[in-house]
Amino acid sequence: MSIPASRRRGGAASAAPDDGLAYPNQPELALAAVLQLLSRFPARQSPAVAKAIADHLQVIGNDARMAGCVRECASRLVDDWRAYAMLSESSPTPAAGSQVH
Repeated sequence: MSIPASRRRGGAASAAPDDGLAYPNQPELALAAVLQLLSRFPARQSPAVAKAIADHLQVIGNDARMAGCVRECASRLVDDWRAYAMLSESSPTPAAGSQVH
């Protein structure tokens, strides 16, 4: 089993569709990757993770090998995750040890 190029380059968060994010032999790996990224976003709320999610959703939405309902769902979510990436970039993260009252 080989390691996808996006992982070898430093993680899926740095990959984008036009940077070669592709799953030519196993398109279901894109779905597995986006599920993994989705599970990490709440803890980190990183713009890079949100962007990677949007990028993976775009790949899934454009892959004719995926079931139509999966492609449609992924395509509908791309803009939401692009917006989350922008919001995450603009919102300050709480300092370590600070408390919200």
